[in-house]
Amino acid sequence: MERNLKFSPFDVFSAVPTLGADLEVFMKKGLSFQFGAAYVPSFMQFAVGDDENQFNWMHGYRLRFENRYFGLRRKDVYLSSEVSLRHLIIADEIRYGMEGDDWGNFAYFINHNTIFHRFSSQFNFKVGLQKQIGDKAIIDMYAGFSLRRNNVLANVKQAPEGGVAFNNWNRFEWTLENKHKFGYAMPIVGLRIGWHWPCKKGM
Repeated sequence: MERNLKFSPFDVFSAVPTLGADLEVFMKKGLSFQFGAAYVPSFMQFAVGDDENQFNWMHGYRLRFENRYFGLRRKDVYLSSEVSLRHLIIADEIRYGMEGDDWGNFAYFINHNTIFHRFSSQFNFKVGLQKQIGDKAIIDMYAGFSLRRNNVLANVKQAPEGGVAFNNWNRFEWTLENKHKFGYAMPIVGLRIGWHWPCKKGM
């Protein structure tokens, strides 16, 4: 089958840098499926470090699946729908006030190491232009809109008993509270580049 292996430079230079690739396979004329997998390395994240508003570390992965239809007037223009899931595992210290009074004063504070699991699911609808340049090069440009939802789980059962948690400030201003949920919609644009493998005749 005809295949394309592609990489997105925007993934590397995004707010959460990611290393990955997408494989597109043409099932028949005008129809293809694209599968993507990526890793979120902690050493590449500018939100990780020693500053108070940075995480101790953060890593994770992303998986996505896309179906594409090339049945428009131009054979290199397509419509697609995509499902994507990113799972970030974040370690940070949360400050807990202990033995508080009615006026919001605390006798002392405890910093507790907490693990957060942040799940980001996306449903994307796109129109794109994919062109083959020469025998091997592929360029894929697209625009559309995205429906997104974030869910957070945290190991709060291990938190100091009786403590009052303070907001954990971070550079993204993410809400990292246990069972937090948030959904929103936004426009998207993107670019992928890669290599093309033609169908082998006689196979």
